[in-house]
Amino acid sequence: ISLRKVNILKSNLSFPSCLFIRYLHVLMIFWSFVAGVVTFYCSLGPDSLLPNILFTVKYKPKQLELPELFPHGHSCAVCGKVKCKRHRSWLDLKVPSKVDASLSEVLELVLENFIYPWYRNITDDESSVDELRGTLCFFASVLVQRIHKVDIPTVVTKKMLKAAMKHIEVIAKARQKVKNAEFLQQAALEEYGPELHVALRSRRDELHYLRKLTELLFPYILPPKSTECRSLALLIREILSGSVFLPSMDFLADPDTVNHLLLIFTDDSPPEKATEPTSSLVPFLQKFAEPRNKKPSVLKLELKEIRDQQDLLFRFMNFLKQEGAVHVLQFCLTVEEFNDRILQPELTDTEKMSLHEEVQKIYKTYCLDESIDKIRFDPFIVEEIQRSKIIKSVPGKLMKELLLINHPPKKNPNKELMAILLPLNALFNDLFKNNANRSENTERRQNQNYFMEMMTVEGVYDYLMYVGRVVFHIPDWLHHLLMGGRILFKNTLELYTDYYLHYKLEQLFQEHRLVSLITLLRDAIFCENTEPRSLQDKQKRAKQTFEEMMRYIPDLIGKCIGEEAKYEGIRLLFDGMQQPVLNKQLTYVLLDIGIQELFPELSKVCVNSLQELQNSSSC
Repeated sequence: ISLRKVNILKSNLSFPSCLFIRYLHVLMIFWSFVAGVVTFYCSLGPDSLLPNILFTVKYKPKQLELPELFPHGHSCAVCGKVKCKRHRSWLDLKVPSKVDASLSEVLELVLENFIYPWYRNITDDESSVDELRGTLCFFASVLVQRIHKVDIPTVVTKKMLKAAMKHIEVIAKARQKVKNAEFLQQAALEEYGPELHVALRSRRDELHYLRKLTELLFPYILPPKSTECRSLALLIREILSGSVFLPSMDFLADPDTVNHLLLIFTDDSPPEKATEPTSSLVPFLQKFAEPRNKKPSVLKLELKEIRDQQDLLFRFMNFLKQEGAVHVLQFCLTVEEFNDRILQPELTDTEKMSLHEEVQKIYKTYCLDESIDKIRFDPFIVEEIQRSKIIKSVPGKLMKELLLINHPPKKNPNKELMAILLPLNALFNDLFKNNANRSENTERRQNQNYFMEMMTVEGVYDYLMYVGRVVFHIPDWLHHLLMGGRILFKNTLELYTDYYLHYKLEQLFQEHRLVSLITLLRDAIFCENTEPRSLQDKQKRAKQTFEEMMRYIPDLIGKCIGEEAKYEGIRLLFDGMQQPVLNKQLTYVLLDIGIQELFPELSKVCVNSLQELQNSSSC
């Protein structure tokens, strides 16, 4: 009996120990979890972010095949520089032929609608219009080259979306003051106060802003000689600001256009595929830039006349030095001398050998890519030089371009030109009326740019949380959950967004879509005779847009935030985008950001140049 009691006692004493050993791993897991939570709580803060760990595929966008402006050494026909920005920068830029034809059509319509109606009443000489063609080509090629150098997805996510968040904040504050969407626009304009963009004060201020912005860009978008001609500069300013930029901004800010873009964005159907093969690449706007003037200028001098008169030759040499094109004249003189020698009758074998060596020297000096004095010839000219068939038409073709003289339009002191270029119906319209309708002296104190202030949100993840809090009023528990997820997923989402935007841009820049976009722009600016969309059609599109926006939000998110909060949030965003003046406010802010990215030199020329422009007085 005593032995049994001892065994029972031993078994009772060992039971807790056995239980502890059996469940030791469970206790270790629990306390390790607690220790990990405490460690992460002490070491990680709201600004701590884990690196991207889920999305491992890095997107490598296809490089647009845009060669250097003059890739073959010193091949610019004028200044001989590889990256020449002064002379005919579109020469080596090639685009699909259909895109080139669409863009040429738009530029031809610019001339047909805003230049020829009054120009042909003055003269039938096309030389000045030909000069304008070259200037427009230079402008277009500069834009294409600069757009190619900008990292568009980064600009969108880092700057443009941040500006959109500020715009949404203003609309949300205005909505708290008014319940009826009819008064939302006026309340938001009052909420902006003095930070309202200067172009929105009135239609005249808008036109003045576009004029000043165009003048600010002249040193970068026009050939140097064009800015020296005040008449040509004024003409280009009025064409771009009043006849191109102003209608374009009206088109982009139109709520019907915004609804159309939203429907495209929310459309989950596969993108439209090209029905035809890609067209061949052609030189950018080459056909559009070809001179139309068939009459020889009375100011044109033949090379022989210039060569025989020392005074003319001296002046011509000074002009070529300014243009960096003395070697072009040297080539012309060399060919003229060669022609004089080769046309002599009964040449000896020695003279023929000498002429052959001279041809080889001309070819090596002016035709080889690695030559310092290389000149851009038509292929057939180079072929003729290889075959030693230099004829007098060769320098003549060169001089045809070299001696084209800019004929500035006659001075018109009556300012009738402005009335022709910008009719009153372009300045006032029923949709935008007089914009915010503010006087020049109302709230004109100088302020920091409303959209360049530092904000705590940064990146797409923060923008989504911001919209959720401000627009959809998500519950606190969901906000805290998203804050925790921010540490884990923010960098992953940012990388995925960058990938997605690059992918979408690559689709957008496909040939058939570019042609479609250019066609839409053409119709918006020039097709004034077509019937406008009826009010019923616009209302139908607006209703469809709201329904698609509601459908775009996943049902799971609707259950988390509540169906009522989802409806009210979508209604707030939708109502904000149905206000034309508010749309234009955001459009101009985005325009300023785009200009600063395309032309970073502006910040080197003057500090906050666009901000100073915004605070300039109206003319």
